[in-house]
Amino acid sequence: MKTPPLRNMLSRTSLLVSLLLAALSTSNRSAQAQQNPGFGKKTAPIYGGTGIATQAANPFQGMSGTFAQAHKTPDGRACISVHPTTRPQMVNPKIIDQVVIVSNVCGQSIKVEICFAGSTDCIIVAMAGYQKVQKILGVASGSATFRYEYHELN
Repeated sequence: MKTPPLRNMLSRTSLLVSLLLAALSTSNRSAQAQQNPGFGKKTAPIYGGTGIATQAANPFQGMSGTFAQAHKTPDGRACISVHPTTRPQMVNPKIIDQVVIVSNVCGQSIKVEICFAGSTDCIIVAMAGYQKVQKILGVASGSATFRYEYHELN
């Protein structure tokens, strides 16, 4: 009776183990993707500003499924609204606080990322249901205008 060489047996065993590990990692990834279909995605950016025109809408639509869906009320309105304002500081009126007022008109908790337009200078606001908060986005000297963009985080 002939026995296969030890080398052939080890290579077959290592091949079998690597295939088994690859199958397990693939099934685990698909299970995680099914549990959290929109996790880690942002909604499409929404632009605004004070004293200047907001950024025009992009005429080229993104690919379908690129962005997560924004939270909506039962009648189809957006749950989150952001309103900008500016106010001079008490100590030096030439220093301007750039403030955003964020409102959530839905009963669910929503995280919102608010940035200066075209920048990575952002704040993240965790909103409870039916909450309205005022946050300072930034500080400027002398300018009462700024642009922002915001995304809902899933």
